[in-house]
Amino acid sequence: MDVDPELVRAVQRGDAGAMDDLVRASYTDVYRLCHRLLGDPADAADATQEVFVRVMRSVVGFRADSAFGTWLHRVTLNVCATALRRRGDARARGQAAGSVPFEPDEQVVDGADTAGEVAARDQAGRVAAAIARLPPVARDVVVLRHVRGLSTKEAARMLDISETACKVRLHRAHARLRDLLDEGDVD
Repeated sequence: MDVDPELVRAVQRGDAGAMDDLVRASYTDVYRLCHRLLGDPADAADATQEVFVRVMRSVVGFRADSAFGTWLHRVTLNVCATALRRRGDARARGQAAGSVPFEPDEQVVDGADTAGEVAARDQAGRVAAAIARLPPVARDVVVLRHVRGLSTKEAARMLDISETACKVRLHRAHARLRDLLDEGDVD
């Protein structure tokens, strides 16, 4: 995400139209990343809007310790991780908007697979809660690799780290997830 540093400074000064120019300059990159992470055009559009709301609130405090594009990329990852966590939690509880309403069928009435389905939903909810409790650095790599199904190389590129660092973060995140799930206090 390349953004002209002078444009960022103009936004920070409050120059008329500078924020509009910033959005126009970076919208396509932000939307593409959101769509790639979330996999749904509507969710990507919502996340993109949320990214720019956060940018509007926080750009004045941007210190330019790194490139603005790097900061914008991180904001986008955080927004998408939050969206995935919320979406995952709702689906794990069976409360996703537009989900098929419960209608008894022969399989449920007979009790076939009901216990297995309930156990799977319970486990999915526990895992989603454990992922939510991970530090952001660990959560990002888990979401990219396991929720979005990206390769290590793709996840490393999106996080702007080496593949080795990505593997190390993933290994540590797995260990922390095991600890959280073994503790049994994730709901």
